[in-house]
Amino acid sequence: MIKKDTIIVTSIGRTGTEFFAKFFADIIPDCTSLHEPDIVQFVGVESRIRQFIQQIRQAGAWRVLFLKPFGKWSLVKLSDARFLGVMDYAHAVKKLYTQRAAFIQSMPGSVYVESNIGYYGLSDIASSVFQNQRIIYIVRDGRDWVRSSMNWGEIYGKRGLRKIFSHIWPIAKDLPDDPLAEKWDTLSRFEKLCWVWARLNEFALNALDQNPNARMFKFEEIFSGEERYQYLDGLLRFTAALPSINTMELGRTTGWLERRIHQSSAEFPGWEDWSYQQKSQFKDTCGTLMERLGYDF
Repeated sequence: MIKKDTIIVTSIGRTGTEFFAKFFADIIPDCTSLHEPDIVQFVGVESRIRQFIQQIRQAGAWRVLFLKPFGKWSLVKLSDARFLGVMDYAHAVKKLYTQRAAFIQSMPGSVYVESNIGYYGLSDIASSVFQNQRIIYIVRDGRDWVRSSMNWGEIYGKRGLRKIFSHIWPIAKDLPDDPLAEKWDTLSRFEKLCWVWARLNEFALNALDQNPNARMFKFEEIFSGEERYQYLDGLLRFTAALPSINTMELGRTTGWLERRIHQSSAEFPGWEDWSYQQKSQFKDTCGTLMERLGYDF
């Protein structure tokens, strides 16, 4: 097992994972806190080059230049395999340990923090890989997540070389028993994103339920709730309950939620301006999970 105390922040994206990497780097003493060291985001040439250089410094040229392009160091592929039912528990444990053990132990500090969508489907196996771990899963209101993803364009919206070298998300056709499998090719991108939000979050939350050291937190309660700082402090208390963390030495959360996080464009409208058809499609696909999570719509 991996001995170093480890904190994982994960989701299916569009939930402020980069914020948490920076937040924990500042709040938790003697830790290494990384944001998606195995994923390259296509958000502009300058940002891409800067991230690429940073990843080589953090993960090493061998992992970034050779292992990652061939899917040998990408955790999101493990999550996808678990979601699609093509990798069993024992195999997933072995793969996760192989991919992260030496890397995590090589990082400075007594605590390792990784904020990474790649862990979205791995919460259930974490207890068999990490000796001491806390996992935070961030879920976002499906209406806002779909709008943000429509504007972002990385899920089912990649073009050019991104289709070849970027992560390809699962689709309903990969699951023959899925109700949308046969008509997947006729669906709009909007409908496909509704499917992603419902199916991947459902899988991730079911995996989360199997790990007592994992907990779900809502994006809205963190970033826009009336008691957001109390909510953030609760998240921190849960996360910091690890042997090597002295809670008396934690930094202050004051002011952190006023910092701007990465935002997508506003071309695709919010829920209020969706068509009747779009609202119906969303409710049909996402309604059950929205109710389970306590979102009113």
